Amino acid sequence: MKDVLSCMSAVAILSLATVAMADDEHEEHYDIGIWNDGGVLVTGGWDHDHEELAVANLRVFEATFGEDPAFPFSTDEPGIGGVAADLDLPVGSMLQLNITAGLGAWNGNGFDNSTDLWVTADYGPLSASTVDGGPLEFLVTDDYDLHPTYTMNGEARNGAYLVEMYASMDGYQSSESFWVVFNLGLDEEEYETAVEWVENNLVPTPAALPLLTALGLVARRRKRS
Repeated sequence: MKDVLSCMSAVAILSLATVAMADDEHEEHYDIGIWNDGGVLVTGGWDHDHEELAVANLRVFEATFGEDPAFPFSTDEPGIGGVAADLDLPVGSMLQLNITAGLGAWNGNGFDNSTDLWVTADYGPLSASTVDGGPLEFLVTDDYDLHPTYTMNGEARNGAYLVEMYASMDGYQSSESFWVVFNLGLDEEEYETAVEWVENNLVPTPAALPLLTALGLVARRRKRS
């Protein structure tokens, strides 16, 4: 019993640390940093100001349409970037961001996928949209900072919009899904509520795995005794 309580206390501490880190992430802008974890692609938060992977595992990114008043329904955030040596990716390889079909629109309690709007992502000669999905390709160089253009299409109206993606590269296992929550003229507090919904409902809680592992260790100890 003492072992179980100790394990649960450790998980509680880790949970608090995770919440604190999530709060900190909202205070920073991160580009999508794809890194190689033993042959598996993982998404993290890349900080170009300090040229580092500031968050090792990040699956929810934020962006705002219309930060350039000349293009009210477009944005070039989030970008994708990093230092190849630091992310353990081969220079000269092609990294793909794959857009998943379907756009979610915030309804105050979740995201509705029946919206008549769509988002298009363009980079170089390639274009992909949430209508049918598709890939964009990026060349990995020594130090890269690349920004596709995301555009809201249709009779755009204020709200928060959700795009699902995953990263892939030849010879590596594709990343898990990650999400970009776009803000189009929505009140900042309501927008952050939408972002938190994605974090709480679509991304597995990091503390869940340590808890299962800890309980497994306790079970094995009991079995041995």
